[in-house]
Amino acid sequence: MDIANRLCKGFWVDIVLFNGNVMTVDSENTVVEAIAVKDGRILAVGKTDAIKQLAGKATKKIDLEGRTVLPGFIESHNHFLNYGVAMSRVQCRTPPNRKISDILARIKEQAEQMSIGEWIQGAGYDDTLIDDKRHLSRWDLDKVSPETPVLIYHVSGHIAYVNSVALKLAGITKNTPQPKGGRIVVDPNTGEPTGVLEENAAIKMATTFISPTSLDDYVKGSKRACNEFIKVGVTSIHDAGVSSISLQAYQKLIDNGELPLRVYMMARSKLHDALIGIGLRTGFGNEQLKIGPIKIVQDGSIQGYTGALSKPYYRKPKWRAYLIHNQEELNQKVLAAHKAGFQVAIHGNGDWGIDSILDAYEYALIKHPRKDHRHRIEHCQMVRDDQLDRMIKLGVVASFFNTHVYYWGDRHRDIFIGPARARRISPLKSALRRGLRFGGHSDCGVTPVSPLFNIYIAATRITRDGKILGPEQRISVIDGIRAMTIDAAYLAFEEDIKGSIEPGKLADFVILSEDPTTVAPDKIKDIQVEMTLIGGKIVYQRA
Repeated sequence: MDIANRLCKGFWVDIVLFNGNVMTVDSENTVVEAIAVKDGRILAVGKTDAIKQLAGKATKKIDLEGRTVLPGFIESHNHFLNYGVAMSRVQCRTPPNRKISDILARIKEQAEQMSIGEWIQGAGYDDTLIDDKRHLSRWDLDKVSPETPVLIYHVSGHIAYVNSVALKLAGITKNTPQPKGGRIVVDPNTGEPTGVLEENAAIKMATTFISPTSLDDYVKGSKRACNEFIKVGVTSIHDAGVSSISLQAYQKLIDNGELPLRVYMMARSKLHDALIGIGLRTGFGNEQLKIGPIKIVQDGSIQGYTGALSKPYYRKPKWRAYLIHNQEELNQKVLAAHKAGFQVAIHGNGDWGIDSILDAYEYALIKHPRKDHRHRIEHCQMVRDDQLDRMIKLGVVASFFNTHVYYWGDRHRDIFIGPARARRISPLKSALRRGLRFGGHSDCGVTPVSPLFNIYIAATRITRDGKILGPEQRISVIDGIRAMTIDAAYLAFEEDIKGSIEPGKLADFVILSEDPTTVAPDKIKDIQVEMTLIGGKIVYQRA
């Protein structure tokens, strides 16, 4: 029905946005002036005069006054609910903490407020940023909490630190066998556990004794996290680790009308076994809450020395780390999910880990050929060119943790993997040249959520120390925008309903103070999000 017919029939839209710089991010990156929205979807885009004709007396009118509109940002890998819960824990990041003593003071303050037997939990510790330049130890934590068990997570999420009380509760001694797929770090001289636990196989030996996060904890935490996400323009998330209890939390939030974000859920081990068992698969759900991929972890983090590398670490010439699953085990996990109709998303940072992931995907595709599976590699940090070629051949896509370049690039270059390998972490340009579809992400709460900051790093590759790391891997600003919108939608089979501003798609938008494609690249991070709309409703407006 054209505009004239709509007017004749008394048809009016719910909202119009006009006099703007509307970057549609369609296949041609078309720019228009105005948008009309009806029933939560985009009805029309075009010139201001034409779109305003669709407005009636009850239509909400937003004069953009030249401001830029983009499709709502899609954060393709984060830990939304867990981040919300972690916001209430002891904050161990640097900054604000500069020394281990700063963190111990926070833990001591918490210990003095708790009953013996309760667990103190903290998050965000980074041994390479703290002035002391080392891991926490059980003996550090014992000084301020000799009777209350403590567990502090490393910023990567792949290491935890516990005190002596926690080790005793977990039954971890110098004689405890090393768990498969993890490591209990011991003092090289005495053999005593240091309190450092690597990967979930070791960490869960302690967390088993912590009361599980409750439904109420998740619901409360989600509200804190949601405020952080919508104020930076995020309208859709891919939650990279949903359990049965967090799935219940999402359902409760929706029932209560307290979740504006759209969620694509990556199912963790126990939940994905249950989903496969009852015959569900990727895509089940609706436009707000949908089952996504089966999530598997195959290695750890480079900065935690648990990312699995094909060649040793720069400063540890005998250490390549380890795979979480042996190849046969991974092959069978992937095959079961693949045959059941699931997309699979596997965490892989190191190139040895990525080799193993691609071997598993190839195994599944040989055993059970299937078109358009869009299996994913999460983070994909040290992917080599030959692996990118193999991803194209196998139909595998990536979600790049691109802001690694800023947060850890200097230390990757100088400490972890050396100059040559560091300059091509998150090789976006190499991926783009091959036609590989990829999204970008923050892995929040590993790093703060900020799509504009992600785009800034994609275009500049500037590190925390102000260096440019691998300038040949920089991409254009518009390609960075596409990685946070339409290409991120593609990773979730949702490119037909979101990710660009086109008629028929969901009316999810972010209104910016400036155009990211016209400001100097180093200014992109400073652009303000003026407004966020989901389904044509304003969910955030800057004061």
